[in-house]
Amino acid sequence: MPNFDNYTNIRGHMKILRANVSLAGTFILLFLPQIVSAGGGLSLLRLDIGMSSVYDNNILRYSDKYIARFDNREDEGRFHINTRDDLILVSSVRASATMKLFGSLNTTGTVDVRRRTYTHNTIKDWSSFGMSLRQDLIRQLAVQIGYNYIPSFYIRHYRDDDWISQYGYTPITFQPYGFRKDEVSGSVQYAVFASTRVRALFSYMRYFYNEHFTEYDCRNTAFGGEVYQTIHKTLKIKGVYEYTTSRGDGTPDMNPSYDEDNYVLGAEYQLPRVFGRTNAIEVEGEYARRCYTTHHFLAIDVNHAGRRDYDYRFSATYGLELLDNLDLALKYAWHRRDVKTSAAENAEYLSDEKDYRQYELGLEARYVLNFLTSQDSESERSK
Repeated sequence: MPNFDNYTNIRGHMKILRANVSLAGTFILLFLPQIVSAGGGLSLLRLDIGMSSVYDNNILRYSDKYIARFDNREDEGRFHINTRDDLILVSSVRASATMKLFGSLNTTGTVDVRRRTYTHNTIKDWSSFGMSLRQDLIRQLAVQIGYNYIPSFYIRHYRDDDWISQYGYTPITFQPYGFRKDEVSGSVQYAVFASTRVRALFSYMRYFYNEHFTEYDCRNTAFGGEVYQTIHKTLKIKGVYEYTTSRGDGTPDMNPSYDEDNYVLGAEYQLPRVFGRTNAIEVEGEYARRCYTTHHFLAIDVNHAGRRDYDYRFSATYGLELLDNLDLALKYAWHRRDVKTSAAENAEYLSDEKDYRQYELGLEARYVLNFLTSQDSESERSK
C-alpha cells in the first residue's frame, strides 16, 4: 500500500471543490430569475455537496502479468505511475431546481460536476460535467434528457504501432492511451403502481482518443430498461438490462467494435434506526458479456478476433443519516474481468494481457442544502 503521509494534493483538491461549488452557485444565480419568471416559481432548490476518500488497489486495472512487471521495474517506458494502488479524493457538486412550468407538473433542471484526484498519481486525475432536464407529463409519467462530458481520461501507456515502425521496440514508442467523451442520454419513466416503477433508457456516446490511438475512436449506442420494486417499506429491489453496440472505423488490421449485454440486480434494506437516525445497506451485482465483432483473421487482429469479455462487479454500501442534511456512507466495490476466445491458441495471451482484479474501499460524506422545500416533488420521490 502507498505511504499516505504525503497529502500535497489535498490542498489542490479543496480548491477544485470550491471551484465546483462556485460553478454550481453561478448556475443558480444566473438562471434563478429566469426560472422563477418562466413559470409558477420554484418548488425546490437544492445543492448536494459530496466528499469522499477511496482506496483503489489497482488504479490502471493491470493483469497479474503487468503487476509483476511494474513491481520488478521492467518494460522501461510503459509505466508512468508511482504506485499501482492509490488513495483517491472525490468531490462532487450537484445543483437542481424544480419548478412548475406547466400547471402542477414538475420541471427539474440539474447540473453536476465531479472530480477525482489521485494522491500519488496525478496522471489519472479526471473530471466530468453533466446537465439534465426532467419533465413530468402526468403524475405517473416523466421524461428526462441529459448530457455528460469527460474532457480527458487516461487509461495507461501502450506502444504506438506507427512509432514502432520508425523507432523499433524502444521506450519512446510507449505513448499515453486516453480519450475524451461526449454522452447524450434520455429516459422515460412510468409508475405502474405506487410501489413499482419502470424506466426505458437510451444513450449515445462518442469516444475521441488521443492522436496516437485515433483508430480506437468509436460511437456507442445503448438501449435498456430498469424496474424498481418496493417489496416492503424497508426493502426495495431493482433490475436493469442494457444492450450496447460499439462501432469504430479501426484500421485494415484492427477492428475494436463489439456488442455487449449488461445485467444488474440490486437491493436496498432499511435497518432499524440508530439514535433516531435512518440507516440502510445497499448491495448490487452486475454481469456483462462483451463480444468483439471483428471479421479480421486471428493472425491480423490478435487482440480482438474471437474475443469475449466477461465482467463481474459487486458493491455494498452502508449509509447513515448523521444529521438532517448530512449523510455518511461506507462503500466497498469489487471488479473482475475474465477474457475468453474462440481461438484456443490465443487464450493464454489474451488472459495474460486483459484479465484483472480490482477492489475499492471508500468513505463518503454528503451534505444537502435545501433552499426551498417541496411537499410533493415527483423528482425527489422517484429517486
